[in-house]
Amino acid sequence: MVWLKAHVFVPKGRYMRPLFCSASFRIGSVAVVAAVLFSVIPQASAHHSGAPHYDLEKKITVKGTVTKFEFVNPHAYVFFDVTGADGKKTPWRCEMAARVSLARNGWTQETFTPGMAITITGSPARREDNVCVMSSYIRADGKEFSTRDVLTPEGARAPQFITDAGNRPARLANGQPNIAGDWLAATGPGGAGRGAPPAGAAPGGTPGGPPAAGKTGRGPGGGLQLTAEGEALLKKYDGRYDDPSLKCSISSIFWGWTHDQHVNKITQSDKEVVLTYGYMDYVRTIRLNSQHPKTIKPSVGGDSIGHWEGDTLVVDTIGFEGGTLTPASGNPYSDQMHAEERFTFDPKALTLTRSYKAQDPKLWKTEYSGSDVMRLSAEPHVPYACKELSGKNNIRPN
Repeated sequence: MVWLKAHVFVPKGRYMRPLFCSASFRIGSVAVVAAVLFSVIPQASAHHSGAPHYDLEKKITVKGTVTKFEFVNPHAYVFFDVTGADGKKTPWRCEMAARVSLARNGWTQETFTPGMAITITGSPARREDNVCVMSSYIRADGKEFSTRDVLTPEGARAPQFITDAGNRPARLANGQPNIAGDWLAATGPGGAGRGAPPAGAAPGGTPGGPPAAGKTGRGPGGGLQLTAEGEALLKKYDGRYDDPSLKCSISSIFWGWTHDQHVNKITQSDKEVVLTYGYMDYVRTIRLNSQHPKTIKPSVGGDSIGHWEGDTLVVDTIGFEGGTLTPASGNPYSDQMHAEERFTFDPKALTLTRSYKAQDPKLWKTEYSGSDVMRLSAEPHVPYACKELSGKNNIRPN
């Protein structure tokens, strides 16, 4: 038997999955060694991306012993056993932010070790027992940490940018601008500096509920107008089960490039420019001065060709398999989407600005457009190594 006891808990932290980019549109183009302490306490707002997966208005406190810590992307999980009054052990798992975000706050694989006694406070999963999203934990020594706390004495390790080009050549031997290297997103919504959305905000920085038919909903660019077919697809989209990240997908070439400020890598030669996304390890090859083949195998990134217009790399992409522009919005795109990106390097500011626009006559009435800025990163690109552990909580019932 599991005993429930009223318990008042004031959370120290929140759970959020931010998105950093800007977009606009133009019309016409297109719940315990022996007990669970449980209470329902209202929060200022539960309208952020954890809400569909976890009941954020409920708080549970669970005591157990760590069995495993999966320090991975897109979300880290601590696995632990809870021993009931009858001596029976029940396995639990609780979710946290991505490895990259936790690591910047000093979290490591040794933060939770097998055999470690912990008390976790969080919110229960909506569709799976013995699962939670963590807001704080207490170690055996009594010290409590929020999931947003910095665990290192020196403080958080903020993303590091290169501010001095040093001996880095501005151009390659062939005269092309040198855009090779490691890159980090430098801008937030609307071009502002990177920062977490305000409390209660949706991933795009705007409070709101789930998307409505024909509207972007909680993602960037609330003005995208959909065709009747696009609206029908949006109505079917359910982020609890259809979020592309659950399949370790970048969602779209626009979203994946800046999401969660992972370090991207660019390599280039006379014949091609290769973009390796820090998010989901997606690799795009842009063939220079080439043509699209007559037959293209559809993919999430499509087929990209490019050429230099002065110091700007112009990229044309078709051959998409269709999908979701951003997980938060649910807005669909089809195999008819046609995208153009323009990458411009500023050798003085050491920035790489990407502007983009896309049309999808099948699903959109308006054009999708936006921009983002990358800066040269002092952090090296590392594999994302996606390991999705959400389990039954994110599997659509039959």
